[in-house]
Amino acid sequence: MRKTMKKIVFLMLIVGIFSSCSSMKENKYSISGTIKGADTGLVYLLRTIDGNTVVADSAILKNGEFRFEGKVDSPDRWLLAIRGMNYSFPFFIENSKITLTAVADSTEKLEVTGSATQDIYKKFTVKEDSINQIMEELGKKSDLASQAKDTAAIKGIDSIFEVVDKDMQKIIVDFAKTNSTSVIAPYLIIRNSYRFEYPELKEIAATFDTSLNKSTYYQTVMTRLDLMKKVQVGETAPDFTMNDSTGKPLSLSSLKGKIVLVDFWASWCRPCRAENPNVLKAYQGYMKKGFDVLGVSLDKDRSKWMKAIKADNLGWNHVSDLAGWGNAAARLYAVNSIPSNVLLDKDQKIIARNLRGEDLQKKLAELLGPPEKQKTGGKRK
Repeated sequence: MRKTMKKIVFLMLIVGIFSSCSSMKENKYSISGTIKGADTGLVYLLRTIDGNTVVADSAILKNGEFRFEGKVDSPDRWLLAIRGMNYSFPFFIENSKITLTAVADSTEKLEVTGSATQDIYKKFTVKEDSINQIMEELGKKSDLASQAKDTAAIKGIDSIFEVVDKDMQKIIVDFAKTNSTSVIAPYLIIRNSYRFEYPELKEIAATFDTSLNKSTYYQTVMTRLDLMKKVQVGETAPDFTMNDSTGKPLSLSSLKGKIVLVDFWASWCRPCRAENPNVLKAYQGYMKKGFDVLGVSLDKDRSKWMKAIKADNLGWNHVSDLAGWGNAAARLYAVNSIPSNVLLDKDQKIIARNLRGEDLQKKLAELLGPPEKQKTGGKRK
């Protein structure tokens, strides 16, 4: 009886030891890799921190093989890079035993095994690739139609493009909701956050499993939600001050007392330039009735910004910190696609968002009555 008990205790200890070892393995990543076509050299693991790509680790190639070990708090999208090569291979890293295989001097996709997160993402890319192929064909047809100046064909292609783009959005949302316990869900949503207004994003984020709270993608979605909440209809517009086109500081609050359209755009943005005539029409029709526009440019090149203002006859106030997508006002207003705008009442409460074309005209008519007839854009500031 005692011998039997000793055997049971011994077996329990062995099971405990193996369980402990298994747990330790799950709390770190172990990467074994092979670079085909390269026997020696250096490989790097790169990660993104606050928008900057940094080296997380490096390893020496020996007979084309390398190894990494470490730990991540949550699955993350990293890059495998080879010294001397001007491209890198993205993959999802997690605390597991992972095998990577790449080909030197090639842009072929990295082969990854052992990452459950990568496996989930691969399932999404199959769906994404099918849509991208359709988009690519539409792009080719659009280019041919543009060359032929066939406006009817362009309009038809644009209509199809909108339908396909909505299909893509549905695929993204459905996939994220189906895989709500994986970091792939917040990763896909934040990568496509420009597609979603606040109510949509809030509804999607509510489906994320709380176990994802350590993920930077989950945290980024929540941060974006907080920003977007502050610039919804009914909220007071956040004030900001930025240099105007003459180099003088101009505050949004200085325009209080008018109906103001805060218009985010850039000289390099084709949809923005296409929308400018609509904004100009609104400005010409309502500037004498208490309507004004504050253009916020996401340009980096001052000369191109100035050239676009003149070319499009944009006679209202313009500001920019020439920081591109890092524009402080754009970040304050959670802008990550342009054109984008918010319409403010005389007390600078937000009364509408992202009005385009005739929608802007209709809203102004509702607020200020019929437009004045005017031929010029007014004095440029």
